[in-house]
Amino acid sequence: MIWVLFDYGGVICEPQPEADRARLARASGAPAADFQAAYWRYRLDYDRAALDVTAYWQRVAADLGRSYTDAEIAELSRLDTASWLTLQPGTVDLITGLAAAGQCLALLSNAPADVARAVQDLPLADHFQHLVFSCALKSAKPDPECFRATLALLDASPGDVVFLDDRADNVAGAAALGIRSVQFTGAAAARHDLARHGIAPG
Repeated sequence: MIWVLFDYGGVICEPQPEADRARLARASGAPAADFQAAYWRYRLDYDRAALDVTAYWQRVAADLGRSYTDAEIAELSRLDTASWLTLQPGTVDLITGLAAAGQCLALLSNAPADVARAVQDLPLADHFQHLVFSCALKSAKPDPECFRATLALLDASPGDVVFLDDRADNVAGAAALGIRSVQFTGAAAARHDLARHGIAPG
C-alpha cells in the first residue's frame, strides 16, 4: 500500500494572503513587520501544543509591548484560522483525482488546535484516510519524531510513502528517514513528480 502524504499550508491552502496578514496585524495593534516577527517566533511551540491559544497570543502580545483580553485573543485566533483556509484549486483537483482513483491519502500539517479543527471540517478532508496534526502529536515537522509517529499511524514503512511539502527543511527531514519526498512548487509539478513515483490521478 502506497500513501501520498500531503502537507497543508502552502500546498493545499495558499500561503497566508496579504489581506489576511494585514487584518491580523491591525487586530494585534502593532506595526505589520513587528507583528509578523512575533507571530512566527513562537509558532512552532504553538503548533506542537507546547503553548495553548491564550499562552501563544500573550507571548506575541508581550513581544509587542501589549496584553490581550480574552475577547481580543478569540478574535486574533479567528482571523488566524481564516487566514489558512484559502485553498489552491489545482491541489484540490489533484487530491480529488487521486481519491477518485482509489489512492490512499493522508495529511501531515504543523497546525495549532484551532486551525486543525477548521481543516478537519473542510469538505476536502473527506478524501483523506488520516489527518495528522502537530498539535495532536506534540511534535512538529521537521522533527524526525513527527514523521515516525505519522508512519506508525499509517502502519507504513518509509518507502511506502510519497510526501509533498513546500518547505525544503521538511522535505529534507522526511527524506533523511527514507520517505520519498517532493518539494511542492505547484500542482502541475506535483502531478509530474507523483507520476515519476508511479502515482497518477484518475
